[in-house]
Amino acid sequence: MTVSLRPNPMDLTMHDMAQAHPSVSQTIGVILHLEGTAPDLSELRAHVGSHLQREPRLTHYLKGPGLKARWHHDPTPDLDHRVREQHLPSGDQHLETALTGLIAHPLPEEGPLWDIWLLAGYAPGRYAICLRAHHSTQDGMGLLGTLTALFGTAPAPSTHPAPRAGAGAYLGTVRGMLGASALNDAWNDSELPLTGHRDISWAHVPTQLLRQAATARGGDTNDGFLAALSGALRTWTAHSWPRGAGRPVPAIKMVNLRRADEHDLPGNYFTFAPASLPCHEPTAERRLEQVIATTRATKDPARRKAMRSVMDLVPARAFHALATRLTTPDRATVTTSYLAIHRPLRYKRDPVTRLQPFTWLPRCQPASIVACSYNETTSVCFVTDAALPGLNQLPTLFHDAVGGLPRSDDDPQAPCREDLPPHSGLKAPSVPDADHDAATVVDFNLIKGILVHQGNLPADSITPQATQEQAGIDSLAVTELSMILEEHLGVVITEHELAKPATMADLVSLVAQRAAPSPDIERSDEQGPHPRTARPRATHEA
Repeated sequence: MTVSLRPNPMDLTMHDMAQAHPSVSQTIGVILHLEGTAPDLSELRAHVGSHLQREPRLTHYLKGPGLKARWHHDPTPDLDHRVREQHLPSGDQHLETALTGLIAHPLPEEGPLWDIWLLAGYAPGRYAICLRAHHSTQDGMGLLGTLTALFGTAPAPSTHPAPRAGAGAYLGTVRGMLGASALNDAWNDSELPLTGHRDISWAHVPTQLLRQAATARGGDTNDGFLAALSGALRTWTAHSWPRGAGRPVPAIKMVNLRRADEHDLPGNYFTFAPASLPCHEPTAERRLEQVIATTRATKDPARRKAMRSVMDLVPARAFHALATRLTTPDRATVTTSYLAIHRPLRYKRDPVTRLQPFTWLPRCQPASIVACSYNETTSVCFVTDAALPGLNQLPTLFHDAVGGLPRSDDDPQAPCREDLPPHSGLKAPSVPDADHDAATVVDFNLIKGILVHQGNLPADSITPQATQEQAGIDSLAVTELSMILEEHLGVVITEHELAKPATMADLVSLVAQRAAPSPDIERSDEQGPHPRTARPRATHEA
C-alpha cells in the first residue's frame, strides 16, 4: 500500500531535529518477551515480509532536507539487513546487556527506518523480539499498530470522530501548548548542566494497582501512573534536587490524535499537553486527585478534536519553533507517555507474556518516561540525564510509590459511584473485588453511559429491548466499549464476543457475567496461546 499524503508538522519537526542533531538518537521501540522455541531467522523474515504490503509504516520513510522532507515508498526493504538475530549466552543478565546495546545501536541508514532483532539462547523455552523504529516515522500508537499487525490476534482498536469543538476548546488547546513551553527554571542548574548522556532502566508493576486506585476516583490507569510518578519524583527531589523540592514538577504528556482512517499511516499523530506533576502534595491521595483534575481536559473529545485541528492548521515552521522552545534548559520538562495493548500478542503459537517499551531523550530534557500496559503488567521505561544525581533510581522510587497508592477497599472515605467526578462525561464505576458481586456494578445504566458519553450514541435509542443495530452500535462503538471495560473493570471481552448479543439486555448480561468472580478455571475461550492465568510478578530491573 502506497501512502499519498504530506508529512504533518510533527513529522517534519522530528525529522528536522534528527538532521540538526544527529548525535541525539530518536530510536523508540518495544521488546516482546515470548514463551516457546525461538524460530529460525528465515522463518521470521518470511513472516515480516508477508505483512509489508499491508503495513505502510514498514515501507515508508521521510527523505529530504529538514522541513521540506516528503514521504518516500520502498515496497521491498532489505529484510536481510532489517531482520537480524543475536544468539546469547545462558542467563537473563545477557539479555539485559543485549537490550541495552540494541537501544543505542544505530538504525539502518537507508530506506525505511526500522529493524527487528531476534534474541535467543539466554533461557530455555523463552526468547525475545525487539522492534525498533525512528520516531519521525512512527509514534507510540503507530508502533503499537505495527506490533498488532505483525503479532496480533485481532484488529487493533480504532477511534471515531469526536464531537464538534467550540471556541473554548481551541483556546484551551493553544493556551496549553504555550504553557507547556513556558519558563520554569527547574532544571537549568549551572553547576549540574544537563549533558544529554542518558541512563535507561525499567520498572514492572501490576496494572491493577494503578487502575484500581485511579478509577475509584474518576480517573484511569494513566492517572495512576502519573500519580505514582509524582510520588517517586517527590522523594527524589527532596533528597537529591533541592531546586525542585516542594514544588510541582513541570511535565508534558503525549496525547494521541489519530483518526480511524489513519490507523495504518506512518508518521506522528500526537501532540503534547501540560501535565504538571503535583510533587508538592504530601499525600498519595492528594497527588492522585490533582493528576485526575489536570488530565481531565485532554480526555474530553471536543478538546482532542481542537488539538488535532490546531496540529493540522499550524504551519510547520511555527510548530517547529514551539517544539524547539521545549528543548532549552530553562523550559525543560519531564516527558511522559502512556500506551496500552488490550489484545493478546503472539508469534505463531508462542504467547507474548510481557512488553518492555523504550524511548528516547530529547535535547536538554531531564527525563523521558513511557509506560505500557499489557497482560495485566505495566512496564515503565525511564530514560534520564546522567548528570542528575540519583535520578537513575527512579524505577525503585516508582515501585515504592505504586505500593503507596490509595486502595479503594482500604479507604472508608472513598466516594460511591454516583458521587465521582465525570470522566469524559462518564461516572467511573468502583472496581469490584473478589468478594463483591460485580453484577451489581455492571448494570444497564453503566453500559448505556459508556455508549452515550464515550461512543457518542443517541441515548433515546438505547433501551433494554433494542437490538444493537437499533441502538446504533457499530464496530467502532463495540471497540470503544471493549477497551473501556478492560481499562475500568479489568474485564477482557473481545469485540467479536460483544457483537454477538441480540439485544441491549443480553449485552449487559454478558458483561455482568464476565465481570463477576468466577472459579479459578480457565474458560474455553481463553485456552490457547495467551496465558491469562500466568501473569508476571511485579519486579524491578535496575
